Amino acid sequence: MQRSSLFFSFPTVTAWRLVLTCLLLFVVSGVQAQTSSTIQLKGTPHEEVQKAMGQRKWDKALEQVDAYLLERPRDPQMRFWRARMLEQLQRPEEAFEVYEELAQDYPELPEVQNNLGVMYAAKGNLDMAKYAFEQALRNDPTYATAHENMGDILLHLARQSYAKSAQLDPASAKSAQQKILGLNPVLQLTLSVHK
Repeated sequence: MQRSSLFFSFPTVTAWRLVLTCLLLFVVSGVQAQTSSTIQLKGTPHEEVQKAMGQRKWDKALEQVDAYLLERPRDPQMRFWRARMLEQLQRPEEAFEVYEELAQDYPELPEVQNNLGVMYAAKGNLDMAKYAFEQALRNDPTYATAHENMGDILLHLARQSYAKSAQLDPASAKSAQQKILGLNPVLQLTLSVHK
C-alpha cells in the first residue's frame, strides 16, 4: 500500500520560469496597452498640415510646411499650401512669388495656374491673369473654377476695350458707353475672382 503524502509536489525550476515569464508578459502587455492609449499617433506630414489648415491654424501649418520643405524643397503640394497660407496670413507678395515659382517648376498644375491668375487679377494685370487661366484650362479643360475666372477676366477686358474704343473714336463713344453701363452690374459680381 502507498501512503498519501502530506507534501505537495513542487514543480520543477523550468516550470516556475515559464509561469513567471507568462506573468511578466501579462503585466508588461497591460502596461503597454495603457501607454499606447495615451500616445497620440501622428499622421504623415501632409495629413498634419491638412489638419492644421482645417483648424485654421495658419501659423502652425506654415511652420509645418516650412520644416518639411527644408528636407524636400520641390514638393509641389506643400509649396502650393505654403502659398495659400501666406495669403491667409495677409502676405500676398510672398504668396505671389511662391505661385510664380511653382508655375515655372510645374506648369502642368492647373490649380497653380488658376491661383496665379487670381493674384495677377488682384494686381490689375488682366492680360497676365488671362494667360494664367488659359494655361490652367489647357492643362484641365474641365476645371470649372478656371472657366468662371476666365469669364470674369474676359468681361473686364471687354470693358477695357469698350473704354478704349470710346476714347479713340468719339463717334462710337455713345455705343461703347452703353455697353459699359450694361456690363457694370455684371462686373460688380466679378470683383471676387475665385480661387
